[in-house]
Amino acid sequence: MHILSLSKPPAENEVVEMQTINQENIPEVGDLSVLEEFRARVNWSENIFVYKWEDIIKAFVLCMREGQAYNSPNYQYISNRFKQFLYVDRIAVQEKFRRKGIAEKIYSTVIDKGKENNLDILCEVNTRPSNEASMAFHQKMGFEEIGTNDFEKNSVVYLRRPFSR
Repeated sequence: MHILSLSKPPAENEVVEMQTINQENIPEVGDLSVLEEFRARVNWSENIFVYKWEDIIKAFVLCMREGQAYNSPNYQYISNRFKQFLYVDRIAVQEKFRRKGIAEKIYSTVIDKGKENNLDILCEVNTRPSNEASMAFHQKMGFEEIGTNDFEKNSVVYLRRPFSR
């Protein structure tokens, strides 16, 4: 199993493949049904790691650095507390490729990138609606809780994986 880093900017078909997987993973990841909105997230991403099967993306992660013009309240929460970081905006795996170790392999690549650059890995996981599978996964990968936030439609827990671990 090989995890690839996409070149910037990714090809249009790669953006469409990732957006399709994103939409299949709602509510675990946020809805981005407008292609331009999804493309903006891709463009803000410092690192994009994918798993391809038969040359088609089946899983991806978008990672952003600090200083982006991203108006997400979750990204703002992280930005207000950390000077430098690698923020996992979203990870999504196509349904039939789940439970095969792909997410763990992608996250290991992200963690390695954080270690190379002395950057903590930061993210959030929904607690309302509850995403227990993601919480268990992040705990297994060495993430620790650093805060929570309640919004009108959902609640989240913020997680950190120190680069020095």
